[in-house]
Amino acid sequence: MCKYRKMKIIAVLSLMFFSGSLFSQPISQYLYGQNHWMATGDEDDRTGYIDQLWPQVKQSGVTMVRIGGNAYERNFPDRAKLNAMIDNIKGIGAEPLLQVPRFFTDLQAKELVEYYTEDNSRKVQFWSVGNEPRLHDEDTLDQVHSFLLRLTKAMRDVSTDITIFAYDEAWLRMPDYEELIGGVRDITGLKHNGAWLIDGVTFHSYPNGEEFTRDDVVFSAPQGVAGSIAALVGLISKANEKHSRSGKDALMWGLTEFNVTYKNPDREVTGYGNTSFLGGQFMAEVFGFGMQYQAKMMNPWCINEVDRVATDFGYLGMPSEFHPRSTYYHMQMMSEHMLDEFLPSKNNQDYVKTIATSSKKRIALLIMNQDQNKDFDFVVNFSSGINKGAKAEVSPPLVIELEGKSSKKFLGKIPAQSSALYVFNKKGKLKKHISYGVKENLKHLPPLVN
Repeated sequence: MCKYRKMKIIAVLSLMFFSGSLFSQPISQYLYGQNHWMATGDEDDRTGYIDQLWPQVKQSGVTMVRIGGNAYERNFPDRAKLNAMIDNIKGIGAEPLLQVPRFFTDLQAKELVEYYTEDNSRKVQFWSVGNEPRLHDEDTLDQVHSFLLRLTKAMRDVSTDITIFAYDEAWLRMPDYEELIGGVRDITGLKHNGAWLIDGVTFHSYPNGEEFTRDDVVFSAPQGVAGSIAALVGLISKANEKHSRSGKDALMWGLTEFNVTYKNPDREVTGYGNTSFLGGQFMAEVFGFGMQYQAKMMNPWCINEVDRVATDFGYLGMPSEFHPRSTYYHMQMMSEHMLDEFLPSKNNQDYVKTIATSSKKRIALLIMNQDQNKDFDFVVNFSSGINKGAKAEVSPPLVIELEGKSSKKFLGKIPAQSSALYVFNKKGKLKKHISYGVKENLKHLPPLVN
């Protein structure tokens, strides 16, 4: 057994342990998120282009856009600029997630919530508090606990109806989160002004640093993200039980920043950084984790940031064309077709990832071949228990199984370094096929619809 296969099995077992179930889960309407970054003036003298990009952002299917991050934490937009941001987000049919800086006074927090909870077109439902306060050991956990209590109470003084998330750390620092979620500094069981102090828990994940390999992006990076999600879901489950939080009161979770790496190595489409074709497949896989474990929102970083290679995290490319990247097109394929409920799937090839969803009328299956050289003939079995005990049949090298009851099979082929999305009716009849590979990416071509 290769070491990556072994790691893959361990990660799946870990997820099963914490979730308790791999059955269908409803998908949040806000799952497909983004981060509002970057506009000119957001940070020092850097040039941003986001004001030109909203039509493209809308076409990607984004439903929630976070106004947060380090720059907005330290240089919070003035009212006119913030109004324009919220207008742009709502103008594409999405909802803003507005971050209250941890440096705000109680009065500033109250005033902000009061202004953006008035009954008008700029009303904000979703809020967060602070951004990566423990990064570089800037704040102690005591300080984090203090500002969370102070600011959330101030916000609850104004509104018991808004949805508040905390606390957007740079990664899932388990000792810290254990203390804050059901532990000695527990904030999940507290109420103020008749409402729960917080409604959900968030974190960030950039699983690769300055040195990493392609196989890290294929295997260890997504497994690391999945492991963090599993750990957080486990903590939340225990806290919900401890404080009798269920139904609409149950704690939510979200991944409000993520990408392949926090230091992008290059802009090579055939590479394995944030802007590569493989980077789009990685992002799709993380969205799949969000589906499976019922994330409220999954917000990649970011829309567009092109002035430096090392911080180029955007799903839209260089000016003046702003070509959509693999991260953009993978999100677009999923946001258009992968809705309603997560459907468990599995396959027998290490370098192939599958994600599936189900609705009353259709099944959507995304197949991602991350092998650099090998094409795969495949069969899709619409039931994971199909033909058990029957005479063995000769199968293609790639066998994909879905959770279902149909005896239908579907045969196909997927090239190396490519993704394919298939839409079937509930009887397994193909209704739509979308293909997108590194060849299209290199030519700035959109996915092909067959």
